[in-house]
Amino acid sequence: MFKTKIGFIPSNWDSWDGNDIYGKWAYKIRDRCVAVLEKIPGIELVVPSKEMTGNGCVNDIGDADKVLKYFLAEGVQGLIIGNMTFGMEVAVGAFLNGLPNKNMPILHFCTRSGPYTAEGVRLTDTWCGQFMTCSSIKRRGFTFVHINTCNPEDAYFTDRLSIFVRAVSAVSRFKGARFGQIGTRPQLFESQFWSEENMQRKFSQMVIPMDLATAFKKLDEVSPTDPVVLKIAEEIRKGAGEISDGYTDKDIITQARYELSLMNIQKELGVSAMAVNCWTRIQEIYGISACSTFGRLNDKGIITACEVDLLGAATMWAIYCAALGEAIPDFIDWTDLHPTKENIWLAWHCGNAAPSLREESCKSKLVRNERLIQWCPTCHGALEFKLKFGPVTCARMVEYEGEYTMFFGTGEIIDTEPFVRGAYGWVKVNDVFDWENKMIENGIIHHGTLIHDPKVADALEMFCKFLGIKAVRGA
Repeated sequence: MFKTKIGFIPSNWDSWDGNDIYGKWAYKIRDRCVAVLEKIPGIELVVPSKEMTGNGCVNDIGDADKVLKYFLAEGVQGLIIGNMTFGMEVAVGAFLNGLPNKNMPILHFCTRSGPYTAEGVRLTDTWCGQFMTCSSIKRRGFTFVHINTCNPEDAYFTDRLSIFVRAVSAVSRFKGARFGQIGTRPQLFESQFWSEENMQRKFSQMVIPMDLATAFKKLDEVSPTDPVVLKIAEEIRKGAGEISDGYTDKDIITQARYELSLMNIQKELGVSAMAVNCWTRIQEIYGISACSTFGRLNDKGIITACEVDLLGAATMWAIYCAALGEAIPDFIDWTDLHPTKENIWLAWHCGNAAPSLREESCKSKLVRNERLIQWCPTCHGALEFKLKFGPVTCARMVEYEGEYTMFFGTGEIIDTEPFVRGAYGWVKVNDVFDWENKMIENGIIHHGTLIHDPKVADALEMFCKFLGIKAVRGA
């Protein structure tokens, strides 16, 4: 599981702490918040200790300076600001003024006040103070999300904070990412364009290219008798379920050699994800299809997209990080509508889905790529099966004239006919024509991504907010 360092500022105004009646309310509610936050998946919580500041809260500018120094030394990637009481606006402001990263993702929340006394005295006024705190954040130009006033034990609190942690996981790993471009895009796929300059300016990313001849040279250098190759080949055989006629041991060894060569390339280039050429030269030279190789790499966390779709690979990386590395993304075509049923569409590709995504009731089959046969009869290496049933998030990022858009939505892969060659799932959504219209309007291309984690969609909404990406959600 990906872990991300996130700092927590429990903001307090001592004079509004109800000391005489509650006995240090701010510090008690601070401890309640920490107890919940520490259990959220993916968070590595950084919070001032009770020795660092007055009982672990940020009470004044002096506390803010100490906590700022501490958080910078820890390298926090996101910030949670919580009003334990009325809060201390100037302390929060002083902290934010010292942050060198003005794009730090921030979440603000406010806890419910302590009980009123029998005499009608209220002692914390957290709801009132939060407006000052949020004004302090906004005045300084920070982008932030706010969740509604609640107690830390509320399911709503855990849910929204979990989404924030996922979003920060994605933002922190997406910014500055490096993506491998192996070969050139298919000649007939003009829509798979991208601007390296815009990726560098907007996200501090780099595209690291390698021409296909160099990639194939590295494949040629991998020995068929390499112990790692033999181990991979055995895994391929065991994971195939069924192998079609015409397959030879040489085909499987070549697939294993190709897999190892791409693993070496990914390490050599130091990239988070790769977009790799997959037709037709590899079939013509080596007699294999790259499909199942890409799927196996994705299962290993080496995120790989087909057909040199660089922004497709970037989208895969974003959703993988939003899933905390706990679910495997799939690179798909938005392929077709169901022939007879409403609001169901086909998520499909030739046979590149990770083996872990196979529906248990379905037997996989290692075959020739049924589409590439028309260009090259020797194209062994597509792994065909039904994608496992259940809820999914689907997404795609595109860029036009320097503006990035992320389309995303949730649905469910269901058990329905007809059978389709390749790796596929029939996805049921609320309103498929809402998806279609929004995708067309925003220039979403024929490639998409899919991940078996519906919570990724909510994380993408925050991810887009923090990175200045236009978010478009399908119904």
